[in-house]
Amino acid sequence: MPVLHDFFASKTVVITGAASGIGRALANVFADLECKVAICDIDESALSDVALQLKSTHPALTLFTSVLDVANKTDWGTYLADVASHCEHIDIVINNAGIEGSSQPAWASDDELLKRVMNVNFYGMVYGSKAALPYLTQRSWAALVNVSSVFGLLAPPNTADYCASKFAIRGYTESLRAELELVHPQVQVHLVHPGGIDTNITRLEQSKKFKERFLTTKPETIALHIANSIMRNKARIVFGNQATKTHIASRILPLKWLSKLSGKEIHGLGMEDDYRTDHAGFTIKKSDH
Repeated sequence: MPVLHDFFASKTVVITGAASGIGRALANVFADLECKVAICDIDESALSDVALQLKSTHPALTLFTSVLDVANKTDWGTYLADVASHCEHIDIVINNAGIEGSSQPAWASDDELLKRVMNVNFYGMVYGSKAALPYLTQRSWAALVNVSSVFGLLAPPNTADYCASKFAIRGYTESLRAELELVHPQVQVHLVHPGGIDTNITRLEQSKKFKERFLTTKPETIALHIANSIMRNKARIVFGNQATKTHIASRILPLKWLSKLSGKEIHGLGMEDDYRTDHAGFTIKKSDH
């Protein structure tokens, strides 16, 4: 990776959700490129394991590690100030942290879980983006990378809460990119739509079959692709199992067809009980009237 190395060496990259999956793979890719790496996650134990691995494989690495709940707005300011102090400057911020939804249809899902998904996936990205801008705009070149999903392009069944957060990331990031072009065009803004990446984001019992069928692309592969795309200033980064197909379908097919086609994908995933016509979600409750 000589060209990538020359481009990224000595830059400081901040990665959220770095204790596993895409975040961990990104930390390793940028460590290979001799960046200064700042990683954070809410899972302190798993984050410590990643830090130990990084220092073992990259002894000369400048590494900053901190536990961070991205949904806590106040903690973002403290975290980035500490990163800047330890690493001298911040060049790239990757808002990667995210959690899964209920993997249930809207009428069966829990409103409190929807709020948690939005707080982590969407507001965590908002807080990270806004807190990062004062640091990124100081640099002659910088990049802000927000990770959405292919479910920010197309909305299949059982993903209403997750899609709400990922479509919101897409809208916010596309608007922010247009805004920064007017005042700080040296700050690149990238929107990532991963396809089926083999991570541990799917932990619920009802989503295990979905993971086995669709989540097949290795995180290391998309991490390297993201680095290449940042260097080439590719605004929209679509990568992973079924990602390109989903992107094309979302652009050319009528919504009616998209809904029917995506609905077929849930057959055999063991979710039949949520699709009973007499489901409680379709029952008028006494408190409702």
